[in-house]
Amino acid sequence: MESSRRSRRPSASVLVDTAVFALGLAVLAGALLAWRGAGSDPALLTALVIALPVGWVLTRFPLMVTGINSGILVPFAPVLLFFLLTAHHARPATALLAWTLATLPAHLLDPREWTSRLFNGGSSVLAGLAATLVAVGLQPVDPVTPRQLLAVLAGAGTYYLLDAVLSAVSIAVEHRRRVSGELLQPGTLVGGALFLVVASLGYLSAAVDLSMPGWVTNLTVLPAAAVVVAARGWRTAQQRRAQQHELFQASVRMHTVTTDGELVTALEQHGSALLSRGRLRVLDRPPGTGEDGRPLPAGPRGAPRWLVAPASANRDAASFDTSVVEALALIAATAVHRVAQAEAAEAAALLDPLTGLGNRRAFTQRLAAAVAADAAVAVLFVDLDGFKAVNDTLGHAAGDELLVEVSRRLRGTVGAEAWPARLGGDEFAVLLPDRLPGVVEDTGDAVVTALREPFLLTAGPATIGASVGIAPAAPGDAAEALLARADAAMYAAKRAGGCRSVLAVDGV
Repeated sequence: MESSRRSRRPSASVLVDTAVFALGLAVLAGALLAWRGAGSDPALLTALVIALPVGWVLTRFPLMVTGINSGILVPFAPVLLFFLLTAHHARPATALLAWTLATLPAHLLDPREWTSRLFNGGSSVLAGLAATLVAVGLQPVDPVTPRQLLAVLAGAGTYYLLDAVLSAVSIAVEHRRRVSGELLQPGTLVGGALFLVVASLGYLSAAVDLSMPGWVTNLTVLPAAAVVVAARGWRTAQQRRAQQHELFQASVRMHTVTTDGELVTALEQHGSALLSRGRLRVLDRPPGTGEDGRPLPAGPRGAPRWLVAPASANRDAASFDTSVVEALALIAATAVHRVAQAEAAEAAALLDPLTGLGNRRAFTQRLAAAVAADAAVAVLFVDLDGFKAVNDTLGHAAGDELLVEVSRRLRGTVGAEAWPARLGGDEFAVLLPDRLPGVVEDTGDAVVTALREPFLLTAGPATIGASVGIAPAAPGDAAEALLARADAAMYAAKRAGGCRSVLAVDGV
């Protein structure tokens, strides 16, 4: 069960894949030593003449059973191993060495991520060693017997089981899932059954080679080639079906995301699953050398963005990846505009349209978040004194102009760390930090002083005052209770004659 994955690799996954490859190299070195120790069997060169081209083809075209991101690929390369083990019945070290030298380069030159290449190469060598030990331990003296076939099938079962376990460990570490869950996925047993059938072709070809004329042996290439071609077509069809499904899922998700951050995450996740190799990213730069990409609409701060993916060296894969990036860019463009409009509408729903301050909804949300975090804050509840008289004498337009000017003075008085809002009518509130004793009371007095100064309006001068209630947050406060205490303190300031601030104490 080979690995076919294209997601970002955590360091633990890279370590596992590299360790598997290192063990595979150790097996290769051991096979070389065993071959040297057996007298440097010259049959190795003859075996390599057949093994190199056949091994390359069989390694590059496995059979796809499930998925494309963590799917099961039934390898054909072990067919060659079991052919060599049967044909070179008395020289198993030569057979294993020839198979390893023929298939390992094909794994390492495969156009996948380098970690997948290392893992698949190392895993195949380790599984090949285990299969060789089991098959050789069970094989009879005469290779053209049912017992030899059983030995080959036992070796094939060992190969598949070890390869499946190693793949499950690697995928589980990469995606932080349980190894048992990867081993017990539905395609595992189907893949194992198919692998035993495929492995028997190796024995069949060797048996024909040992007992029949050479031209008959050559005929076995035809059914083997037919199986490889059919497997390649099946794999391509499975990949395209899975990729089409992934593209549909991406389109659906693009229509459900509500924030720009969710949009970027969805693009990178689905795009990476769709690409033939590498990972799709949303970057603030155009594609560079060895990359393909398409522009996206600007982000929340107006910065330009691009969908960027690694360029594939394979022409068919590159063409498909280009179409994937183009399709995602088109889908994303509509989603970006929709998300921007939704975020703008959400922001507008939290603003007072006249003054540009936050409205009551925005203030209560921010206040609730502050008290939930046990932040040291206080609320200033500000009600204007004499505002109705301005409306009655100078008109409602002057009243609106006055509210805008009040909001400007309020911003300038409470400081950058405070957050003022208009609750409605001539009522304002300020959420400000309460870190040092007496600071919030001084801020309340400063607001009263600032709003007592005359306003020069278009319709004429106007003088008002402000009654301010101050309520520092207490441990365990609820937002509504804190705002209600500040409101009550403001009314206490009104009853005392207005144009003053009152600190909420003793239940006031």
